[in-house]
Amino acid sequence: MTEEYWTNSPFSIARYTGCIKAPHAEYILVNKEGKDIFECSAEAQKEGRKYAIEPGEPADLVDKRYLPIYRKIGRDKFIEYCEKGDIEGLKKEGEGLKKRR
Repeated sequence: MTEEYWTNSPFSIARYTGCIKAPHAEYILVNKEGKDIFECSAEAQKEGRKYAIEPGEPADLVDKRYLPIYRKIGRDKFIEYCEKGDIEGLKKEGEGLKKRR
């Protein structure tokens, strides 16, 4: 979910928690590179930056199961698949990726 969508929905709680658990999925806040908010926070702290994800930079909520695919194919292509509703295409892109438990 792009920021324009999730910030005006019940998912906006992720702004404070970094993730949100729904009954059948867990969504995690990521930057445009697919780094989760917790990785971004650690980097920001190490570099002395105020924000984990700078204002104006994309901040998407991604189903944790699809995060490796998001990282592999990039934000724009991932969103393109989602807008088309092509879940099978996403799964095909993820073939060969190591599954996380």
